Amino acid sequence: MNRSSRQACSLLLLLAVPFGLRGQSLAARIDSVAAPWSTGRTPGIAVLVWRNGVVEFAKGYGLASVENRVPITPDTRFLLGSVSKQFTATAIMILADRGKLSYDDPLSKFFPSFPAYADSITVRHLLNHLGGLPEYEKLFVEKGLVDKNWPRSIKTRPSRFEPTAHDALALLERVPAPDFAPGSRFVYSNSGYVVLAQIVEKVSGQPFRVFVSENIFRPLGMSQSVLYDETRPVIPGRASSYRRAGVRFVEIDYTPFNTIYGEDNVVTNLNDLGKWIGAVERPALVRPETQELAFTPGRLSDGSATNYGFGWFTANLFGQRLVMHGGSWVGFRTAIVRFPDASVTVAVLANQAETDPEAIAVRIGLLGLGRPVERPIARAIAVSRLAELAGRYTVAPGVAATVVTSGPRPAVDLRQMGRFTLGFDSDSTAFAIGNDLFRFAFHRGANGRVEQLEIQRMGRTVAVGRRSAK
Repeated sequence: MNRSSRQACSLLLLLAVPFGLRGQSLAARIDSVAAPWSTGRTPGIAVLVWRNGVVEFAKGYGLASVENRVPITPDTRFLLGSVSKQFTATAIMILADRGKLSYDDPLSKFFPSFPAYADSITVRHLLNHLGGLPEYEKLFVEKGLVDKNWPRSIKTRPSRFEPTAHDALALLERVPAPDFAPGSRFVYSNSGYVVLAQIVEKVSGQPFRVFVSENIFRPLGMSQSVLYDETRPVIPGRASSYRRAGVRFVEIDYTPFNTIYGEDNVVTNLNDLGKWIGAVERPALVRPETQELAFTPGRLSDGSATNYGFGWFTANLFGQRLVMHGGSWVGFRTAIVRFPDASVTVAVLANQAETDPEAIAVRIGLLGLGRPVERPIARAIAVSRLAELAGRYTVAPGVAATVVTSGPRPAVDLRQMGRFTLGFDSDSTAFAIGNDLFRFAFHRGANGRVEQLEIQRMGRTVAVGRRSAK
């Protein structure tokens, strides 16, 4: 499972903000959304709101270290996971602006040791996730170089082999063929961004860590930010990450891939993220027209648009244009969500695997718009119609969704993704009550029987489950 997939595999249901809170300040309403993490006994979240050119809100909730009772503050540092892709894309854009490379340069220009297919993979393909390279994690496991026992506690014995980003590149260079013709499909690729970081190194002649520090962190004054690589820099004030195990929280900071970068491994805090968001909103590192490329969906060979630019997804919710990205590694869950038409950006950093920061960031962002949002309204559905939807839907081998329509409130249980209470806006479509990201559609076959459950997140189909025979 790649890091993009993991960000859709953790959901904490958030209750809608009660009507009684609508007269309160934005800060008070954010406190209400963050209340589940305010007990002082659990891992937590850090929330930043950038609005109209300034950081309007930055606050931590919960614990950075459960064992040591260390609270999360705006200074607490988090691993960003795939949100790091924005920094890798920016490094490429900086080099493009300086005339050091072109988006249409082939991969073979930088690494001629790849097979001949590298002539048809461009830098733009890699930025847009159109390159077709297989996931490096899967390759290492399939070749028996790395075991599957991760993530796990950092206190456990490390793996016998801990590959570096250079090892990942060397492994990818031995792939005989891409998974699909470059440009023909969009498939989110961590490998592509690992390769992009190696291109930065090749072109600049500097370690990626140094290039990012000298060309991004230092110019923006991001003094608390660092790229973690095989040099294993000491990072004081970094949160530990956890998963829930019953009533306990288990630290899960270790994997054998922890030093691989490009797709991951920027470590930062809210204070520095405010500077990053400002530089993105009002371009400070690249030309405005270059920055806009990051938010422009890529195109397939047939001319159709995807929903991904350079390090950013695009989406639309309740008529609002969104530009966003989530991240997930070990127990860290992160998200930056921009509402560009309203000049509002929200960042949420979490250190528990069961948290869904994108859902939290979207809810807070909608609060920050300063105007009401028309959410769907649940309608009454006949009991007999509801009963037709109940059952088990196989999403993938060993993975199923269960729809329950008996009891006071119909729901769908997606196991790792969470349990959603459903509100129906038609006989065949529903939304998740209390979470703005998910919708569900039930599809009937030729015989009129419900056969499929389509799961949508942010308007994108993320899974389709086939109903099991009774």
